[in-house]
Amino acid sequence: MLDIAVVDDEERIRMGLAKLITDAGDSYRVVGTFGSGQELLSQMSGLQPDLIITDIKMPQMSGLELMARAREITGDAMFAVLSGYDDFEYARTALRQGAMEYLLKPVNISELHRLLENAYALVTEKRNERRLESDDLASFLLGQEEKRLPAHLFEEVCGRLDQQALFRGCYAVFVLQAPPNMTAEALHGCTADWGDERRIIGCVDGRQAAILPLGPSDPAGEAAERASLLLRRQPAGMIAKAGISGVFSGSRWLPRAYEEAMSSLETAWYSREMRICGALGGGHETRGRRELSYRLVRSLEKQIFPALFSGEYARLPKLVSAWLEEQTASMPGWAELKEAAAALKELTGEEMERRGLSSQGVEWPSDPGESPDWRTFAASLKAALEWASGQLEQAKSEHRAVETVKTYIQQHFTEEMELQQLADLVYLTPSYLSKLFKTETGETITDFIIAERITHAKKLLKEEHGLKTYMVGERVGYPDPAYFAKVFKKMTGKTPKEYREFVR
Repeated sequence: MLDIAVVDDEERIRMGLAKLITDAGDSYRVVGTFGSGQELLSQMSGLQPDLIITDIKMPQMSGLELMARAREITGDAMFAVLSGYDDFEYARTALRQGAMEYLLKPVNISELHRLLENAYALVTEKRNERRLESDDLASFLLGQEEKRLPAHLFEEVCGRLDQQALFRGCYAVFVLQAPPNMTAEALHGCTADWGDERRIIGCVDGRQAAILPLGPSDPAGEAAERASLLLRRQPAGMIAKAGISGVFSGSRWLPRAYEEAMSSLETAWYSREMRICGALGGGHETRGRRELSYRLVRSLEKQIFPALFSGEYARLPKLVSAWLEEQTASMPGWAELKEAAAALKELTGEEMERRGLSSQGVEWPSDPGESPDWRTFAASLKAALEWASGQLEQAKSEHRAVETVKTYIQQHFTEEMELQQLADLVYLTPSYLSKLFKTETGETITDFIIAERITHAKKLLKEEHGLKTYMVGERVGYPDPAYFAKVFKKMTGKTPKEYREFVR
């Protein structure tokens, strides 16, 4: 809409011109007709016209003087001048001083329409530029804390935003999370009936923030009603979540309002259904639900990490289920949940690495805000830990199997042992046991048996001087003296006799 003020000391001319403007279309609105420049100036700040069409030659105050005085009140208004043929020099001076057009009396309708169209295009362009600038400034403040910004920068941004009607009146910040990602354009469409003063600010992770202008009578009720209506406008089957702040006035409260809206959204996120939550207190006070940084991590240290570090991996799924159930009731904020999930992932990964396992087999949830709701996030976290605990428990079981086989060999190394016999001992197939043993110990079962026998042979050769070398071989499982001597030399670099001489 182009708002126009008409100034002419002749009533017939100004009223006729006002009618022509009104007839030109719905995009043009005459906000006042005035018989003198003084009359317009007295109401200028309240009307804020986009275009002033003024007679160039009037008693007491000329159109040129009006242009100068009006610019002191508002620098945004455009001017067009009315002149007769005899006043052309005045009109030319007006053009030099910034008038966008002059109209000769009597006014030609085509020329008037051209003037209105040009003015409308310029005003629309300026408004779009201001809106983009306003959106950028509002987006800059959203999520910021005043104390984290240089004071002069914060004041400058607020000063520019507070020139707009949106921040001079009441407003609330509304944050919508509606996967799949909702675009700013879609939210514009859903809120088209909320007026041009609304602001749609894109946020990360599929969330959109809207700054809603509110009326003075019941702003809190209006905010809740609009938020509820917006949720109902979402497509069927979409589980949208929304948070809304208390009511504020003035752009310096934008960071606080956004904080409230996000905190409310995090509360709504714990519901499986489409949900909206509003801030408590009605503005200027945050909900105070952002817990101490390490509360959840400390609870992990007490409830889950001891079982992880002591190798009680089978207990982990049950423990994490109980821990998650506690969080369902307490509803911690996203930042704290993110920190706790990161700690759980890191320490579980370290335990897997210590066991020689890769932790790349599953995707741990990192940012709660990327999940549509709490139960989805909790299920992902539980599934990741269950997978990790399964891997750890299997590794622990396999480690026990290898240790069992090693102990058996150490106790029966003088006997003949078949691979099948050892595999049956730990309920594994011979091939899997061979592979597992090599992975765990770095050597084959046969090499381990030989190493045990030679270790004991070296001890006997050193301590039992009365034993013949062939007798030593028999005692460690090699009844064939020649084969014993061959194996011993291969392992030590010396024959049994040479070794005995060497260690005496």
